[in-house]
Amino acid sequence: MQISSRFTIATHMLIIIAIKGQESKVTSDFLAASVGVNPVIIRKTLSQLKKAGLISVARGTGG
Repeated sequence: MQISSRFTIATHMLIIIAIKGQESKVTSDFLAASVGVNPVIIRKTLSQLKKAGLISVARGTGG
């Protein structure tokens, strides 16, 4: 995956989290459906955003 597509996906995710995160939990499956990619890519990007200190991540009931 190219850098530009990862940046676009991360930006989309951050916007969705900012909008929906206050009212409900935002899952990787929800983000994957919104972006149109595999949830594994979303989880990897979430990990990178967490490492950068931009978001906090908590495991849900499934994991």
